[in-house]
Amino acid sequence: MQFRLPFYGLLFFSILFGNTPSNLDSLKSGLKFLRWKKIDVELNQFQYGQTYNSIISVSFIDSIEYLIESNQQNIFISGNKIKTFNKNTKQCIIDERLPEDRDIFSIISGDLSGISISNKRNENGLITFSFAMKDFEMRGDISVNSGNWHFENVVVDFDKDNWIEIQMKSWQILRGNYSFSEFGNEAEEVIDLRE
Repeated sequence: MQFRLPFYGLLFFSILFGNTPSNLDSLKSGLKFLRWKKIDVELNQFQYGQTYNSIISVSFIDSIEYLIESNQQNIFISGNKIKTFNKNTKQCIIDERLPEDRDIFSIISGDLSGISISNKRNENGLITFSFAMKDFEMRGDISVNSGNWHFENVVVDFDKDNWIEIQMKSWQILRGNYSFSEFGNEAEEVIDLRE
């Protein structure tokens, strides 16, 4: 009996002061909720004095594949391969990017490699962080729900004349089959920029 008390005390303190998830780990876990989900977001973009606003859908298929759908075009990203289908011209463009390239949707899906976060704030039911990705000169703020750490909005500042804001509107479970190889089969013209 004399042995149990110190043992339970040690166990209690190791749990109390043990490794708790970091803010970055919690953020990453919360953002991964969007995998196998289709979300509708409002996209606001300011570029050299012009403001653009649209509603787009993003289907997060897994950790490396997602489909972006808008009125004018659909973009399918699979790892470092990209296909863009222009709905007006019925043209499909195939391209590649560097394997380590990241974009705003990579971040939203929980790929936070190379990102540092700081300045945690609790505001109106949201947890907001400032983030920076030095390799791509990308910085901004990301907000998640304070109850479950699920994505709410992100603002990316490229410079004083260029920024993008994405605000979550709704989500649903992803249904159907998505194939990068079959994407754009209805195109009347295919341009492969990899050649």
